[in-house]
Amino acid sequence: MFTFQKYLWTFFKVWFLIGLILVGFSILPPWLEWANAVFLFASGLYASCYLWTVLPKGRFIIPLIFFGSIAIESFGTHTGLLFGEYKYEADFGPMILGVPITMGPAWLSVIGASHAFSRLFSFRHRTILLVPLFSVWLDLAIDPVAANVKNYWIWNEGGFYYDIPNQNFFGWYVTALLFSLFIARFEQETTIKELEHNNQYLFMMLHILFGFTAFIAGLYGVLLVGISSIICYFALKAMTTKR
Repeated sequence: MFTFQKYLWTFFKVWFLIGLILVGFSILPPWLEWANAVFLFASGLYASCYLWTVLPKGRFIIPLIFFGSIAIESFGTHTGLLFGEYKYEADFGPMILGVPITMGPAWLSVIGASHAFSRLFSFRHRTILLVPLFSVWLDLAIDPVAANVKNYWIWNEGGFYYDIPNQNFFGWYVTALLFSLFIARFEQETTIKELEHNNQYLFMMLHILFGFTAFIAGLYGVLLVGISSIICYFALKAMTTKR
């Protein structure tokens, strides 16, 4: 199992670097669009490996996040009550309940990476308090690129942050909070620290990918959002070292 995780992480890093160039500079050819799905499944799978070690008695939460996020997204797209009114434009592969199946691994990567990043802090209830906030932090980088640059989905109404509805960030917070409540009930310290550290890197890598793509497209504020995650990481590491 540990060997598989190492190979998966190596594969993901290579795929990430390729995607950073092809997606960042918008030179991904149409026949390679499936590469986006591979990226999402690889990141979601690696985050799942981390959650597997954190939730030895609550591993049902992993498929809960996968299918639960699709169900929540389906509710959102059909009613507009949670995230706001939007529709998917790009072909992400097979659809379930009107939602691309890739939303399952996408949410796994967001929750897993956000949870690992929350482990940089040591106060009580950090999972419930921080994972929803960190998930929204990621969406501040993801949504401007996905909606405004790549047109993966289209919003029917705007908002103050790159024309994204304010309601969307509330929906992200509530969704992540729901999953965090389950995780907090069953979580333990990970048995493989390398997985935790790499998922902290995953948190920053997602920021880098979307921040760089946004920067190339002229959305400079999104790059600052991404850089802030890196500054936060090294500041916390430096504080931990001094203790």
